[in-house]
Amino acid sequence: MVRMLHIVGSMSPSGIGNFIMNIYRNIDRNKVQFDFIVHEHRDVSFDDEILEMGGRLFYVTRKSVNPVKNFLEIKKVVKTGAYKFVFRHTDTATVAMDLLAAKWGGASRRIPHSHSTSTPNRKMHLLFQPFLNAISTDYFACSKQAGKWLFGHENYEVILNGIDAGAFAFSETIREQVKKEEGLMGSLIFGHVGNFMPVKNHEFMLKVLSCILKQCEDAQMVFVGDGALRRDIENKAAELNVRDSVVMCGVRNDTARLLQAMDLFLFPSFYEGMPIALVEAQAAGLVCLVSEAVTDDVIVTGLVNKMQIPQKDMEEWSDSSRKAMAEKWAAKAVKLARETVRTDMSQKVCESGFSVKKLAQYYERLAEQ
Repeated sequence: MVRMLHIVGSMSPSGIGNFIMNIYRNIDRNKVQFDFIVHEHRDVSFDDEILEMGGRLFYVTRKSVNPVKNFLEIKKVVKTGAYKFVFRHTDTATVAMDLLAAKWGGASRRIPHSHSTSTPNRKMHLLFQPFLNAISTDYFACSKQAGKWLFGHENYEVILNGIDAGAFAFSETIREQVKKEEGLMGSLIFGHVGNFMPVKNHEFMLKVLSCILKQCEDAQMVFVGDGALRRDIENKAAELNVRDSVVMCGVRNDTARLLQAMDLFLFPSFYEGMPIALVEAQAAGLVCLVSEAVTDDVIVTGLVNKMQIPQKDMEEWSDSSRKAMAEKWAAKAVKLARETVRTDMSQKVCESGFSVKKLAQYYERLAEQ
């Protein structure tokens, strides 16, 4: 049995966390086991499930606290565990130092895995990019755009985000159950799954909701996730007088059920890699309204509709052009939510290459190399 080590920021129910856990749940653990180096502990995480499946968790000092200690701790974990395969899941080349620590710890396969197409600190990313390329042995990316962003070259392998599509199959019975459980009794339910980060553009979603409420006063907006900007978004919702129409679900392990209750999935990100939440929404047969920044690689059904978004923070709500854009999104969202007939699209998503079982088999073959 081969133990593979994954280095992550946290193992909470987020894009990267869900991606890894989807593989882990479906892989033959008699052949492959996953262990984790984690930089941040969160109240809601997959820790218990990982331990139950035989995985190991190593919490290390965050770089922002002590970068030298972080480096030495990663090196020690790799050396003590005699890991051959070390994966670093990331959106920036600055993680090259983690893979250098893995090399010094004895890892012969050092694999950065790109999960995005941009990062807040672009200058530092570009500075470390040559070093990342030099220290890595393999190059993984969730999409072509994500690979080109992280590595700056074409020598990478696209690893599609696999999901258990059947778990998201639409069910009218589950839909009604969830709506009652969560108090989602509005005529139209709009939703978003993603951490509260600038890239997800939550403030714009609130402004879209403000416009929606003029057409449909009992509509509700469901936010699934958590993050540093959550309090700011809650305050902004109050400022826009839409707080009573916003449901904050926090980090949840039952996203598949929550998607059933929604009538439209809103996703106006400034940039993305291969958003697994959007794949899940399509599997649930949920019509989606997304920004033009979302890669076409993730569009595998006729449920995804693209629209333009402002490329700067919408600080001035009085700005007529930005307000008009929010109104356009609102009109489109209401129209799609009212007119789209919900059907099960899980099999189509699975057949489009997002099968987690095939992805698990890929890692099993990799372990044999």
